[in-house]
Amino acid sequence: MSGDLFTGVVQIGIVVEDAERVAESYRELLGIESWSVNHVDTARGIGRDFRVLGKETPTKAKIVWADFNGVEIELIEPQDDTSVYAEFLRARGPGVHHVLLGTPDFDRASSRLGDGGLPRLAEGELQESRFQLFDASTELGLVVEIAEGDGLQADHPL
Repeated sequence: MSGDLFTGVVQIGIVVEDAERVAESYRELLGIESWSVNHVDTARGIGRDFRVLGKETPTKAKIVWADFNGVEIELIEPQDDTSVYAEFLRARGPGVHHVLLGTPDFDRASSRLGDGGLPRLAEGELQESRFQLFDASTELGLVVEIAEGDGLQADHPL
């Protein structure tokens, strides 16, 4: 049914307290060497239209990411008190926040998830991509992210 709409796992998003320290642990324990860094700071125009439950929400975070055999490991270090990532860290502590599923049709995937009863938890734009996070914690045991656009260009390597 949706095999043509969702093509696989693209990314595992993990909220952490210190992204650089955790990336170093991934280097030491799993041998993942090449990490990149991006910053989100919607107050400074780095990222646009970040919303939580439909309400515009200032967001500031450090994102450290690397490829792990075709799946991106994304470490998200919230640097604010209001974002969906800060709320997750406050409520649950560090851990897996979302799984990004690939899709060739962002709008149709968004409709499928929304029409399936999943609340749109958050959304926004960063560089040349947009994303949406859906709360599928009851149905699937996780938050599902979809995205479209160009992949992130690193601000700098770690």
